[in-house]
Amino acid sequence: MPLKILFIVLTVVLSCDGYNKEEVICLPVNMTATIVQGIETKKIIADFHYIPETDMLDHITWSNHQTHYFEYNEAGRLMVVRQMKVNMKVQEEMWFNCDGSLVDRVVLVKRNLDYRSLEPIDSIYTGYIEFEYEGKNIIKEKRYKMSGGGMKKKVVGEVEYEYDAHGNVLSRRASDPRTESTESFTMTYDNNKHPFSGLQYYFSGESFVNNLLSKSIEEDDLSYSYDLRLNDHGYPEIVYEKLGITNSRIIRYSYTCN
Repeated sequence: MPLKILFIVLTVVLSCDGYNKEEVICLPVNMTATIVQGIETKKIIADFHYIPETDMLDHITWSNHQTHYFEYNEAGRLMVVRQMKVNMKVQEEMWFNCDGSLVDRVVLVKRNLDYRSLEPIDSIYTGYIEFEYEGKNIIKEKRYKMSGGGMKKKVVGEVEYEYDAHGNVLSRRASDPRTESTESFTMTYDNNKHPFSGLQYYFSGESFVNNLLSKSIEEDDLSYSYDLRLNDHGYPEIVYEKLGITNSRIIRYSYTCN
């Protein structure tokens, strides 16, 4: 699996206890990201939909021909995420396995979709991810790829994490044993509320407690800084990501607040 910079990733802990409800002031209902690539720009829009009268995500509709669906058990624990990629006619699924209160393994499944009905026509077990914890923080993950009809496995990626006292990821080091390539990130944060801090989501590599102030990528010698415009409740409505003195992304959020 080639290493790459993720466009957007969410949350810090995979919990099997269901969402430990806190006093959540705002939940995102829309995100619009303008990505600057030289003289060209592109825009990605996400609309967040919730199960009525709850703060649990039902689905996210993306403007890049994707819809992500979330499924829970009776206790409100996130059990399955289905990422339907309409333009590719593929549905990628993540099935969460719990060991006590924490997720210890995520099973990865791929389903090809019928061209017209978009219904799944097969099911392929593609691999899984295992996690190692320190308390409730994931400090190491290992990704396996399956082959030979699901009979053979090989490690295709490892990631190690370090955190601050608030649960923000301070560093992330990813490696691919097949190519011996690495990516090393270091981050700093503010003390305000991240737009996704109230969401129950799956761990995908970064934390969402507070907001990024800076991010550096060692191998590429890249340094990003972040300038935020906050609403009255301390959540960012606009985030300017800068590479040097140039905007590389501008992200706008709207919320529902209670």
